[in-house]
Amino acid sequence: MPISTLRNLSSPVKQFITILVACLLLFAFLAPLGLMVMRHVQGSLDRELYHQMLTMRRWFVDTGYYLRDEARLLAEFDAFEDTLNSHDEMQLRRLMALYQRTHGSDGIYLITDAAEVLTASASPRLDEATVIGLDIVRKGFNGQTLAEMITADGKIWLMAVAPHAKPDGVIDAVFLITREVDPAFLQTFSHGLNGTIALTDGVVQVRSSSVEMPEEISASLHQAVESQTGEMLQPYTVRSDGVSYRVLAAPLMVTHSGSYAIALIKNAESVNAALWRSVQWGAVLGVISIVLALALVQFHIVNIFRPLRSLTKSTKRIAAGHLDEPLEVSGVAEVYDLAVNFDRMRARLKALLERERMLAESLELQVEKKSQALAEVCRVREHLLAQLISSQEEERRRVSRELHDATSQELANLIVRLGALSRMVEDEEVLKQINVLRTQAVQTLEGVNRIVLDLRPGLLDEYGLVPAVHWYADARLESTGISARMDVKGSPHEISSYAQASIYRMVQEAINNVAQHSQASEVVIRIDWRAEELQIEVEDDGIGFDTETAFDVANGHYGLLGIRERVALLSGALDIQSSPGAGTRIIIRVPYALNTARKNGKDQSSAG
Repeated sequence: MPISTLRNLSSPVKQFITILVACLLLFAFLAPLGLMVMRHVQGSLDRELYHQMLTMRRWFVDTGYYLRDEARLLAEFDAFEDTLNSHDEMQLRRLMALYQRTHGSDGIYLITDAAEVLTASASPRLDEATVIGLDIVRKGFNGQTLAEMITADGKIWLMAVAPHAKPDGVIDAVFLITREVDPAFLQTFSHGLNGTIALTDGVVQVRSSSVEMPEEISASLHQAVESQTGEMLQPYTVRSDGVSYRVLAAPLMVTHSGSYAIALIKNAESVNAALWRSVQWGAVLGVISIVLALALVQFHIVNIFRPLRSLTKSTKRIAAGHLDEPLEVSGVAEVYDLAVNFDRMRARLKALLERERMLAESLELQVEKKSQALAEVCRVREHLLAQLISSQEEERRRVSRELHDATSQELANLIVRLGALSRMVEDEEVLKQINVLRTQAVQTLEGVNRIVLDLRPGLLDEYGLVPAVHWYADARLESTGISARMDVKGSPHEISSYAQASIYRMVQEAINNVAQHSQASEVVIRIDWRAEELQIEVEDDGIGFDTETAFDVANGHYGLLGIRERVALLSGALDIQSSPGAGTRIIIRVPYALNTARKNGKDQSSAG
């Protein structure tokens, strides 16, 4: 069509031709775009399969290392040494049960050199004959520590073995950890895949779903098992019964005794079909939307947008904060009413902003005053609490010294004099009374010594924190039948005597709670001298409690509240982990930077 003819056309015809050309250009753009999107989706599918395959292969390798390290830890656990030498089967099963709880469904076995198999599980998945006949067990008795993938009882397993040697180097037992690779396990990896995972050794095959795979896919798995080159096969498409599958197979290099391969299978037909339908409908809807949009835009340009331009400029001035200049009111009736309402809003907004500014200034002054007052109250409270704790410790020290220096010495002298008097008296009745008095004096002296140690143990001042905690744990828990174990790591740091006393009181309160309420059989106290802070953990296997009510003063829970207050005064952190029936773990962290000993010699103490 010549340009002169186009100029003579009416405005509606020009708009129609413009819209038609726009639709044709859109269609010409969407066609190659759809093909590009399809290729991109195919590439994305292949990359997704690659990433998931790498993740799964990495998981199998890491799991093998993990099981191998766990087996080595069992073999190197000191508690097994004496138990194996004494052939205490009940103790062996109890120790293995401790590890069984942390491994969940994993099987843990102990095979002795006498071909005895012990396990903590009530119903082990592998029987005794199968365990003894495993080649990996033989390697363990040959001194090897390793992890392998093994087929046993028609199932595929990840197994790890570690030998236990006597002090003379003779291997007397082997620890074996097994984990079955079953469909439920593979199903955990298939949620993001939206497909099927298959693992095979060429004979036994484990799949994440019960859907039968085409024969072509099984053949590719056998090829991967036989090749064992360590490289993934290129993703390929398999069509079976009118369905298209995208497959990625790879050998699984985790074993020393067998060949295994794994494959990821994803239905590609539905993805391609859905993509093609989306492109078609998208093109149709895009053309329709553009036609309607162009018509609607043209209508609004002619009838509404032009009158609104001046109003838009005015609203921009309002948005920029210029509220003094009134709006220019013009245009059709609807736009005119809109402009009038905007001007009224401008006036009200100006008044509201002025009032808000005044209220904000007043509120800021009040908040500042209240914050200063609250901060001062907190400082006074912390100071008073610190002084109270320091006074308590000082009073404990003073009373302890007076009892030790005066009362204990006098009782000791009395015992000595009664002993000397008993050697001078020949009357049996008098001698009997003297001996009774001497026994009572000895008991009183022992009671006074216990009070002295409870008030301020001499170990804390003379030898430091660790010996004092060790002594108190043994002394307090021995009568309750609870075994205590200490685990100290790192090099001790110097801290102030105030901090040392506070930390000792917190650990003392935690030990008292274990003795009085936990009904535990064992408690572990870990002291970790870290680079920047001291971390202390008190963990028991007792009945536990509800941490939500741990600091409820109404129920008389003052002990944990006291620990929290002492930790706060040392600028530390307190973490309580417990639940009914699951034991309790109290973690205390105290930074060195705020609690080091003063260098003037008045407040130095040994960390011990």
